[in-house]
Amino acid sequence: MAKLLKPKGPWNGKLVALDDGHGMQTPGKRTPYIPELGREIRENEFNRKVVGFLADILLAHGFRVLLVAPTDTDTPLSYRTNAANQHKADIYVSVHFNAMSFDFDYSSADGISVHVYLGNMKYDSGKLARAVGKYLRQGTNQDWRGFKEDNFHVLRETNMPAILTENGFMDDRKEALLMLNEDFQMEVAIEHAQGICEYFNVKYKGLSLDPLSKGWLEIGNKGESVKELQQSLKELGYSLNVDGLFGSETEKALKGFQKAHHLTVDGLYGPNTQKTLKDALKRYAAVANKEEEETEVVRDINKVSEWAKENWEEATENGYFDGKRPGAEITREETSIVVNRLRNNFLELIKKNEEEIQRLHETLEAAGVEIPEE
Repeated sequence: MAKLLKPKGPWNGKLVALDDGHGMQTPGKRTPYIPELGREIRENEFNRKVVGFLADILLAHGFRVLLVAPTDTDTPLSYRTNAANQHKADIYVSVHFNAMSFDFDYSSADGISVHVYLGNMKYDSGKLARAVGKYLRQGTNQDWRGFKEDNFHVLRETNMPAILTENGFMDDRKEALLMLNEDFQMEVAIEHAQGICEYFNVKYKGLSLDPLSKGWLEIGNKGESVKELQQSLKELGYSLNVDGLFGSETEKALKGFQKAHHLTVDGLYGPNTQKTLKDALKRYAAVANKEEEETEVVRDINKVSEWAKENWEEATENGYFDGKRPGAEITREETSIVVNRLRNNFLELIKKNEEEIQRLHETLEAAGVEIPEE
């Protein structure tokens, strides 16, 4: 299902449909085996990252973005183009990585190219292609293969200006390794964004990204939004570093939170997880505030006072108490103990005096001494 993303700020009135070509498991869409990596690289590993970065940049510039294939599955081409047409997107941009074969030694082909539908270079698709191609040629030193007209489905079946970019060759050793290079992925995204902004006469403001602007965070994202997520999880007792990088440690903590709160355990910080985390933090803050209030009451009861200190010292001097106490300061609690002991000692003294007076009365009466009435 296509996903419509909206900018946090004002909308500039333009909707860009983005297509991260193919899916993670699309047959054949991968590099030859790379010994230094111990595996192949799937084309969508590159395409998806570039589209993700590009979406963030466009949102920061006021565009709405339609992700026509937001999942890792191989979304049918007809679904992608139908989604763009139904949402009345203003342009369609499909990001790819080219290949001639499944062997590094098959050909010497390399470089980048921008494709439009047959005959469309003289129309708005051509204008868009030239704007994006202008910036693609300014980046990493790659062979510029030019503009191409092709009968590709996503170029033919879209009702708006559409381009497809090939950003290197998977069967070229050097370019294949660029596919996993995040700096290169970001560079390609920026170049696409610069061209799109130029096409719409929108001033390109530079790179100022919030990865959460697309609606969720995932492994590989970095920035203040990621740092805020990490800090929130840490406050709730999850063990992780607050470094602004959404790595495996953050994903593990997030999955733990999702499992504990009966959410879908996918490691994505999406709307449901965001709301649940926000609610959990409110509950945590309420409990913490209550505990702090209770602690303040105890502190108030036990705090040192001059009255307590003076009474303690006087009681010790008068021999009513030995001066020993458990704490380093005179507290009201300790003073109450002293007062109670003084009271008990006083009552005992009165009782003893009454007994002495009674014995004196008895002795005088036995001696025949008349005791006057009070």
